[in-house]
Parts: sequence; C-alpha cells; structure tokens
Amino acid sequence: MMGSARILFSLAAVSALSVAGEADRKPAEATVTVNAEAQPVEVTRTPGPVRIVEADELARLGSRTLADLLEALQPGAVMATGGTGKQASAFLNGTLSRNLVVLLDGLRLNDPTALSPDLGALSLVGIERVELILGPASVLYGSDAIGGVIALTSTGRGAEGCHGQTGLKVGTDGLLGGTAQVQVTGNRGWIAAGAEAQKQESGFPDDAFRQAGGFLRMGTKLGGADLTAFYRNSGQTATIPFTTSGWPATRSYEPQREMHTRQESWGASLRWALAPTLALENTLQALEGRTGDPSGPHREQTDRDFRRVEDQLTLHWTPALGFRLSGRLEGRQDTSHARNYYDPDTFAAVQYRGEGTDVAGALELRWTLAEGLDWTAGLRRDGGHRDLTRSDTGLRSRAGSAEAGTWRTGLNWVVAPALRLYASAGQGFRMPNTTEFALNAQAENQDGVAYPILPERSRTVQIGATGQFAGHWEYRLEAQRTRVSELLAYVYDTSFAWPPLFTSHYANQGSIRAQSLEGALGWRGGEAVAYGWDVILRSQETRDLDHNTEADRFGAQNTAILRHPFFTAAVAGFAQSGAWRADVRLARVGPRYDLNDTTYEVTSTRKPYRDLSLGLSHEPTKHLTVSLRGEHLLQRKQSVEDWLSGRYDQDGDASLVYGFPAPGPRWTLAATWRW
Repeated sequence: MMGSARILFSLAAVSALSVAGEADRKPAEATVTVNAEAQPVEVTRTPGPVRIVEADELARLGSRTLADLLEALQPGAVMATGGTGKQASAFLNGTLSRNLVVLLDGLRLNDPTALSPDLGALSLVGIERVELILGPASVLYGSDAIGGVIALTSTGRGAEGCHGQTGLKVGTDGLLGGTAQVQVTGNRGWIAAGAEAQKQESGFPDDAFRQAGGFLRMGTKLGGADLTAFYRNSGQTATIPFTTSGWPATRSYEPQREMHTRQESWGASLRWALAPTLALENTLQALEGRTGDPSGPHREQTDRDFRRVEDQLTLHWTPALGFRLSGRLEGRQDTSHARNYYDPDTFAAVQYRGEGTDVAGALELRWTLAEGLDWTAGLRRDGGHRDLTRSDTGLRSRAGSAEAGTWRTGLNWVVAPALRLYASAGQGFRMPNTTEFALNAQAENQDGVAYPILPERSRTVQIGATGQFAGHWEYRLEAQRTRVSELLAYVYDTSFAWPPLFTSHYANQGSIRAQSLEGALGWRGGEAVAYGWDVILRSQETRDLDHNTEADRFGAQNTAILRHPFFTAAVAGFAQSGAWRADVRLARVGPRYDLNDTTYEVTSTRKPYRDLSLGLSHEPTKHLTVSLRGEHLLQRKQSVEDWLSGRYDQDGDASLVYGFPAPGPRWTLAATWRW
C-alpha cells in the first residue's frame, strides 16, 4: 500500500506540471487533504480531483500570489487583466470565475461585495500548503463552491526550537521585494510571524504596484485541547491607467487611476479530543476588507467595504475503524457597503448598506466498504436572508432569502497498487450577494418594478483514474460535466429614457453546460541526476443551453461563458543534480470567446496564447538558495500606443484578456536564507 499511495499522491499533488523529482518525494501516508473533506484523509482515498502543493514546492515555484501558483497548477484556468497587481480570476474546468471559493484554514476569504475572488490580491506569505479541489464542494463550504475550492493552510506548529527564513528579490521593471518569517516552538506552545513587501513598475508610464502584509499565529495546548490564535493583514495599490468610455466607446489612457485593496482577518480555533472516538473543532473569525476602485476623474466602478463574522463548529465521531461521521454547524454575518457605484454627478443613485445572514448545517459520512473501497456522502441545508438599509432615510427592508439544500456522494477504489478509480456526483449553489441585491433595489427605486433573484443551482458528475506502469510512467485521466441553471445574468437597461432610468439589474436567466476531459502523463528517472517531464492536455466546452444555435451557442447571447479556452496543453520538465536544479514550463491556451471592450460584441480571440517560464536554482552553501526565474517570456511587451490602437488585440501572446494589456517578459533574481 505504501508504494501505491506514493505513486498516486505524486499524480494528484501538482497537476503533473510541478511534481518534484525522486529526491523530493515523501511517503504519502504522512500527507493528508486537510480541507478536501470534513476531516483529514489520505489523498488517495478522496473521491475527486485534488492538487496539492507543500511548503518546499511553494518555495521552489516562487509564486507570490495565488494567481501565480494557479497558472502552474491549472494551465489556462487563470485570466489576468494586465500585469502585477491587476484583477485575476479563475475558470475551473469551464465553470464561471464566481464559482470558486478560497479558504484560509477552513474559513472563506471571498469578498461578499465582489462577484468573484481576485486571486492576484491573495498573497502566499505565511502559507505552507495549498490544495486545489476541483468540482462541487457546496456540501462543506456552501455558496459559490460549484467549480471548486482553493484551500490555503497557514504556518502551524513546527519543529522544536527557533526557525525562520529571510529573502530578497530584484527583477525587471524595477522589481524590489523582501520577506521574513520566524517561528519559535517550545514545550508550552509556539509562535510564528512574518512580513513581506514588494514594489514593481510596468511597461506603462506611472503604472506602479506596491504591496505589503504580514501575519502572526500562536498556539498552545491546554489539557486535551489545542488552541490557536491568528492575525493576518495584506494590502496593495495597483495603478489601472486605462479606461473605456463614451458612445461609441473609445480607449483612453489615465495614469492617475489607482485601486487600493486591504484585507484583515483575526480569530481563534480550538480542537478538543472529547473521547477516543469523539473530537470537536470550533473556529471563530472576523474578516474585513476595503477596496477603493479607482481614483481619478472617471470613477466607473465603486468604493466597497465589508465585515464578516463567522463561526464553524464541527464534531467528528469515529465509532469503528473505517466508519466516520462528521457534523458541522455554521453561522455567518456579512455587512457590506458600496459607495459611488454610479457617478453621483450623472445618476441619481441611492446608496445602500447590505447585511447578509447565513446559517447552515451539514453531515458527511465516510465508510470503508471493503479493502481499498471508500464511500463518501454528504448533505447540507442553508438558511438565511439579505437585508438592505438606505443611507439617505435609514429605511431597512428584506431584500430576499438565502436558502438552499445540496448533496454529494462519491466512491474511491484503490484497485491495485498502481491503479486508483473514483467517481462522484453532487450539487452546488451560489447565493446572490448583497451587492447584487443592492443593484436590483436601485433599479426598483427608479421605476417601481421589483426584481427578485434566486440562488444559482448546479449538478456535476466526475470520473477519474490515476496510476503507474513500467516503473517510470505515471498517468491521470479525469472527466467532468456541470450544468448551472437559474444563472444570474446582468440585464442592461435599454429604455434610453431621459432623464435616464438606468434600471440595469440581475435576473435568473438561462442555463449553461460546462464539460471537460483532462489527461496527464509523466516520466521520472535518474540517480545521480534526477530528471523527468510531464504533459497535460485538457479539452473543454462551455455551452449556452438556451441559445443553442451555431451562431451564438458559445456566448453571443450569454456572456457568462466567456474566457473559457476550448483546448489547453502544457509540458514541463526538470533536472536536478546536487545543489543545482533547472525547470521549464510551456503552456498553450487555445482560442476562446471574449467581450470586445469598445463594441461590447462577443468575439473570438482566434489565436492561442502561449506562456513560457524558466527557472534555475543553486544552493552554494547550506541554508542559502539563489534562484533565477523568467516568466511570460513569449509575451510581447506593449506600449501605451499599442494598447490604444488595439494592434495586438488578436495576438494571443500580447493580450490574454481582450481589452487589457498583458504583462511583458519578467525576470527575477532571488536569494533565500533559512535557519
């Protein structure tokens, strides 16, 4: 069984693109999927696709943000609207960017005022483990977890004594950054702290990015209970020096426009072994964030802020070997405020403060039916409501309910030491957030018409196989189909009334189907020099089921399915000898549909997008690592004139997302000292 787990873990861990060499591997029995299920379980017993990156691999990849890391884990899934610091969204297996939940130590980081999480703003400082869980996870994590979950695990209790690291990096476009972390562990407890800062320019004049943040975690043992307290803070300022405005729309360059983002979280968690078969976990967290978006004369979006208080209480019961039942109760309250969503000099906008209250109960069962055969099943029920308060009158009203039920079940079968099969099916849902309810309330305020909205619903089926043959070869094959109904779409006002009503609003409109087939093949070998390669191929389709004609079935009538490439391929290789290691990764993201930023028509990007990354690291002395990395090496560096003219809009290597300049080639030299 050890050989089987070791083989299968290497396949599931890093999407066959960043798997380490033979010298890097560890027995998988010591590795668990912390957040893939209600309680830790070996990755080879999870009935679904899971990718895992541990601390050593995170350090080697050198990813600063979650967006950088996901580009390596899931090629073609991340769409970034520009260079460093710009909005970056993920589209997993053809699902929508808003169908993703990001967790930190089991609690969600999603901004309730935003439609999708911004992966470019999520720093990895103080993170020692990242899990990518593909497929529906609403049974455990509730709203939005239709396409998958990214679970981050913070630095925890380490080895006895004092440990730490400090790093410095420089690079092109004036890149300068530094990090520092320290951890002290003793008999009575432990404490860990760290901080980071970075600044970088881009190819556009006055287009700067600045970021800083830090974390503090501490823990102790009180009798049979483990108690942990934590604090985390991260903020950034990114220039957005371009906009599209007017009718007919034109592009303009405005270097004074900036976006400011900050997020803080703090709380405590308790794990208590009540009895040999009974364990209790409770985590309480407060999270708040602020986004100033953007400054300058054209305030086209909004200033937003939110606060969340959340509590999770979980009870694990293991009455017999091979049988486990977990129950969870959750409570969460979000308070959010959006200001200046419309320009007050032009539109008679009404300001609202939104409050969302959610309560949920969930059960998950794991049962070993036979040797190597595990069955998992779960049920969840959510309840709650959304309230709005007008800032001009103080009038409070019920905007809508937030109720949904969901289920998931799956089988995982280790057939032989080198073959694992799994299958799962389940539902997901997405609750409308307070910002969506507020926009509909604004529309109702204008014309007196009510615009109710309901949760989106999804159904997903997954199958997969992983294994090994001929000693050095490894493979993975996965297929998934998801249908999302009651899709929330933004309906633009077309009344052309004067004075304008601007009753644009959200409505449940239509359904889509996303399906994907992904395969990976890898080879490992070598002794004095370890080396290997991996290739991944993914074919996917996201189709509008309500406008299913040859002309518009992929997006002409439903822009929710934009930015989903039809075919993605990537290849990676490494070689390691003693203190040296070299890596290369090439991805090809196929053509897709996007939205023209001036005509607002759905267009094809026509040409594929290619991305090349290179890495070289050396350990000249013990504890010191020096690394050189090159990223986006095939992308053309655009000037302001290039972007204004749109001459590279159809060049995949220069414009990953239509209407936004892609980042140019970037080189980074970093030195890290560990003790």
